[in-house]
Amino acid sequence: MTYLRPAQISRRGLLTGGLGAAAGLGLAACGSSDSPSGGGSSSGSPVELTIALIPDPPGASEFYRAQFDAFEAANPGITIKVVENPSDQQLSAIELMFQQGNAPDIYRAQAAGFDRMYSRGWARSLEEFVTDDFLSRFPEGSLDPLSSGLHREGELYSIPLVWGKWSAMDLFVYNRSLLSASGFDAAPTTWGEIEEVARAVTTDGGGRVFGMAPEQASGIVRLSRQGVPYSIPGDGINLITGEPDTSNSTMVEAVELMRRMNADGSLITGWESWDGSRSYTEFAAGSFAMYTAQSWHLAEIRKLNPEIDLGIVGAPVPDSGRGSYTPITQHFDPLWSMSAETAHPEESWLVLDFLASEEFYRAYYEQFGTLTAMQTVWEADVQEDPDLSAMFDVAETTMKVVPNPKLASVGGAAILNARAERPELRFTDSALESMVKNEDFAPKAAALDEQLRTFLGEIYASGDASVEDIRFADWDPLQPYDAAS
Repeated sequence: MTYLRPAQISRRGLLTGGLGAAAGLGLAACGSSDSPSGGGSSSGSPVELTIALIPDPPGASEFYRAQFDAFEAANPGITIKVVENPSDQQLSAIELMFQQGNAPDIYRAQAAGFDRMYSRGWARSLEEFVTDDFLSRFPEGSLDPLSSGLHREGELYSIPLVWGKWSAMDLFVYNRSLLSASGFDAAPTTWGEIEEVARAVTTDGGGRVFGMAPEQASGIVRLSRQGVPYSIPGDGINLITGEPDTSNSTMVEAVELMRRMNADGSLITGWESWDGSRSYTEFAAGSFAMYTAQSWHLAEIRKLNPEIDLGIVGAPVPDSGRGSYTPITQHFDPLWSMSAETAHPEESWLVLDFLASEEFYRAYYEQFGTLTAMQTVWEADVQEDPDLSAMFDVAETTMKVVPNPKLASVGGAAILNARAERPELRFTDSALESMVKNEDFAPKAAALDEQLRTFLGEIYASGDASVEDIRFADWDPLQPYDAAS
């Protein structure tokens, strides 16, 4: 078997390098783009642009600096100042820059973080800069304003980095050798089997090897989405009923599964204090046998241990059977945005256009192994690389289009954006407390539901939204959602 490993930064890497049919995983054809470089300051005077970003994955600091050096060489008169912020402080740091009158020209804000910036009036529309060439870089239909995930009120506000399904996949990775040593010839397919395998591996490991790592609460999210509508672990709301539902019995069982495994020692010790890189580092070292990994972890695991006997499958389902699928809420996650306060919009667009160019996407893919938003730079490699092929198969078989209240109505966006400002209403902190303290999660879930009812009641009383904005009564979580039906 041949594994394609991300290349180190090279000259080639630097310089050459509706939700319907387009949401399916057949590889859509993308037009190749002309190089966006070769411009420069529109005024003819030197311009310094500030970009605020997160230096991840490992090696990103050097990668971005090298990429921007190449941009500067091709665009005389423009220099780029990079401001790096830790991932857990990025949004707060950007907000502080705006509040202090020192806003960046370009910044990284993804998912709900982008809506946070947009709602404060800090994102500038990019609509005036969009050309046919720009649109041709992405799969046909994927930049439809109603489903792209990058548009607000019909206008483009953000540029994507990764393939739309890259960040959303629920991957379950395992060490075949460790499972085989404990008598298992395949990955677990149900939650009960997870518990069985983890206990056996831990027993056989004798305190040196453990069954599983929970990856904080994200492991619960990835498992629970196979049993309940994604909106329950996401926001605490069941989109079928429009009601709070953290106390859903399947949701509770997902937490209780992890609580039991932590109590019996099947989860690797010390996971509570791990940072974002520790899970794939310990997995690559053979310290535990399986976990729900993020997509970008695969390349990091291969870098650390090229010969690891790595298995990649979809997340196991409840013992009672699959109740839902991993969600496809939109074509792309927002990532790069232009500041509404930039004094240099034309020059800032040149940078954004570069960040959405074939050269940049190819270099990022070759460096980090991440499937980028321009599919043509990596699609030929999928069948040649067993890891990519397995990951692609997981995406094709375990993901379905779901209703997205943010895209469906103004009221839906108002509710979910307001909920994002209240992180304490989400299940994660209570779930971690249950795991660490070995406490029953059900009463904590019921209390969260009551808090959510109060929260929703206040929004409804304001007249900004109603329960109809978050209720999709005809949605079957086992079938792709069709907003037009």
